[in-house]
Amino acid sequence: MGTPLTRRDLLVAAAAGTTLPLRSAPALAASVSPPEIDPAVRLDAIVRVIGRADGGIAVRWTDGVLSANVGAEATPLFRVLSQIYSRHRRRADGGYDAVVLEVVYFVDLATGGLLQTWRNPWSGQDAPVPVTTLGPTPFVIRPSLAAERAAAFSAGAAFSQRYDLQTSGGDDVWVTEALDSVIPAPAEGAPDFGFHEHFTFHASRTALDQRSRAHVPSIVQKSNVLSYRPWMLMGTRPGTTTTRAHGRVLDDPARLPPAFLALNRAHGRDVLADLDRQLAL
Repeated sequence: MGTPLTRRDLLVAAAAGTTLPLRSAPALAASVSPPEIDPAVRLDAIVRVIGRADGGIAVRWTDGVLSANVGAEATPLFRVLSQIYSRHRRRADGGYDAVVLEVVYFVDLATGGLLQTWRNPWSGQDAPVPVTTLGPTPFVIRPSLAAERAAAFSAGAAFSQRYDLQTSGGDDVWVTEALDSVIPAPAEGAPDFGFHEHFTFHASRTALDQRSRAHVPSIVQKSNVLSYRPWMLMGTRPGTTTTRAHGRVLDDPARLPPAFLALNRAHGRDVLADLDRQLAL
């Protein structure tokens, strides 16, 4: 039996533009067919992982690092603390009405303190840093697992939002949410804004099978590729930003991590004072 390929083999070959000879590999173990989830309850299961199926308010928090990417170089710039409040309500057609409100804090990599100004490391300019609020944004999740929103909530641009659910044959359940759009430039000479975001939620199949639970505890990983935000003062500099983040979905906003609760007390009262009204369906 030949020696298995290593990651280094692949990287060296790719850099050199060469093709590696094929080597024999051990036979794969027989795969286990994952248990199917009835399509009639699939969307219900997804909503119970990403939020609450009883009409209550859930919150998805993530904490990660935003980097600027130009060519092969990535430069970490600051942390991004995001919280997405959501409400879901079942529709007669088997889908769900939904509404979300996102609050985003940009914080210093070293201190964790809220950034109110940020020095662009390439231009040397000091940029005011906003506390970003997005929404409330209503949309409909169809039984097909595709979501639809009015054009007014995506600056008139086409917006793709879709969900999926996968099981492993064991106790693992994964839900994915993918959002993609390219929003036209707000002013002549400015670039279009690319928005590409992906969430992966991990939950327990055992917990999900308890149909009386309106919410199933889940952890979440986020990755996104976005254009530079206008406030970053990047001008025509080429590149994009990426964020990699981790977090959880909670069925009670009062259980947010201490860092989020402290920032909300100091900077988010006006936005979060009346969530029931803002997330009305």
